[in-house]
Amino acid sequence: MGMAPPRELTRDERRARSREAILEAARELFAGHGYEQTTIRMVAARAGVDPALVMQHFGTKEALFDAVAQLRIGIDEALPGPPEQLGERVLRHVLADVERGPDTGLPVLRSMLTHPHAAETVRCAVAHPDENPLAEILSGEDAQLRAALAGTLVLGLLVGRYLLRIPEVERVGAAQLVKLLGPCLQPLLTGSPDRSCSGPEEPVESGNATDHLAALAEAEQARAAAADELDRRARSALAAGASYGEVGRALGITRQAARKRWPAEVVDNSDCRAC
Repeated sequence: MGMAPPRELTRDERRARSREAILEAARELFAGHGYEQTTIRMVAARAGVDPALVMQHFGTKEALFDAVAQLRIGIDEALPGPPEQLGERVLRHVLADVERGPDTGLPVLRSMLTHPHAAETVRCAVAHPDENPLAEILSGEDAQLRAALAGTLVLGLLVGRYLLRIPEVERVGAAQLVKLLGPCLQPLLTGSPDRSCSGPEEPVESGNATDHLAALAEAEQARAAAADELDRRARSALAAGASYGEVGRALGITRQAARKRWPAEVVDNSDCRAC
């Protein structure tokens, strides 16, 4: 007996398939190119359909973007466990959620600087108490601010790893990112300082108040002397022909900051390094 011919899809089934193909193509293109650079024709070509069919399903590019672009930070599964490891669990969960795909957050992140709706979606996900799940679980002083800062840290990681694709950040495994960044996120979630990101705590020296005040005055004199020496050397470098940019780089500040700090110094404008 021969095999029965495959069942012909119904109109509704064909429509559902084409819609899903369009959504998948749009998700990929919005994530890769952003809202402004993605066109209906590009989406149709990627999905293998006619552009008119995309319009039949969604009407406008804005509506298509809304259908695929959502930023949700679902961390319910990361909450159970030791409180001192919450930062690591949150990061591990978010990274796993993105890498499982298809992720609806990347189109929003890619478009957030050029599309008002995407910008508002990201802003709400990070800072709005009803959208940021961390805002619901944190308590204590500055809970809302800490929730927003934690969301900002996670947002920066996602942008650096998946959109900017910073080589060091993209190349390392998720487990290493969790290990390094989890302890830095932890104090925002618990509301208590965590020395793992800031180094060991300096021991408190013994002695009476008079001794500490004398030491404080001595430290201030040393600081003032060092500041005077830095100022003298910066002026000497500028007078010898160094540019503001070079002075700024030596001090770890911007060219504008160096120019503002030593405005009286004359720099040869013909030197392009000062520009």
